[in-house]
Amino acid sequence: MLTSPKGIDIVARILIVDDEETDRLLEQTILERAGHETFTAAGGREAVNRYLAKGIDIVVTDLQMPGLHGLALITLLRGLVPRPRIIAISGTGEPQLDIAQAVGADKTLSKPVDPDELLSAVEELLQSTPR
Repeated sequence: MLTSPKGIDIVARILIVDDEETDRLLEQTILERAGHETFTAAGGREAVNRYLAKGIDIVVTDLQMPGLHGLALITLLRGLVPRPRIIAISGTGEPQLDIAQAVGADKTLSKPVDPDELLSAVEELLQSTPR
């Protein structure tokens, strides 16, 4: 368990990547209410910079984004040290989520995101050993 600068116990530092602001804010609210510290990025390139600067434990990324696509982001993050745990989210269906898992996502979720499923996926990843 980590402690934030405000003295609040936090479970993890999580980066949320999605080009849709409403989706980012929803996921941020869910995760912060559970005690996590969150950071957001509107796209893949911004996400890489935030990941490198913030000591992120878990990346939650959408797959369909302009610029650096979510699959490319996952592949790029898998080449970094330390490797983050990654949750891929998509509203396009199972084929995209299967590809995301094949390129390195630890967990996959469909949109719209169910709060309990997101929190369960985060908890499971925090208890697992990074691959």
